[in-house]
Amino acid sequence: MTIKLIALLLFSVLVSSCGTTKLSTEDLSDFNSGKKAILQTYNQPLIGSLIFAEQPVTQIISVDGEMLDSVIFKTDEKIAIDVGLHKIKFSCVSRSGPDERDYSEVIELDIKPHYEYRVRCSFDTEFGPDGTYTGSFSINENRLK
Repeated sequence: MTIKLIALLLFSVLVSSCGTTKLSTEDLSDFNSGKKAILQTYNQPLIGSLIFAEQPVTQIISVDGEMLDSVIFKTDEKIAIDVGLHKIKFSCVSRSGPDERDYSEVIELDIKPHYEYRVRCSFDTEFGPDGTYTGSFSINENRLK
């Protein structure tokens, strides 16, 4: 009985942690008309980070100072963002480890219509000058239409 309960719990966590937030019909329409682009985090699934090396979770914290709602148990976030220049705050958070690494940075992006921007973070191996971990964000842009 205990094994079945543990297996069910693990399966539930894995399924719920592998999803991506969905865009609304209005956001998709605005993307198709060229008013918006897609900004998405690109994280390694939880099971992959357990088997291979730890990969931190990339999160979108705010766009132009406006905080976004946090989505619990989602691997990736996806938002529609207006075309133009934006200041976007990203966070890089450790999934495991005793030191609870965390790194954030504000990046200025010139968003183009019909593009998808995929963001992923990684931690540097060294501590920064203030004794905390430093990281970096890679942004891949793809024209979808």
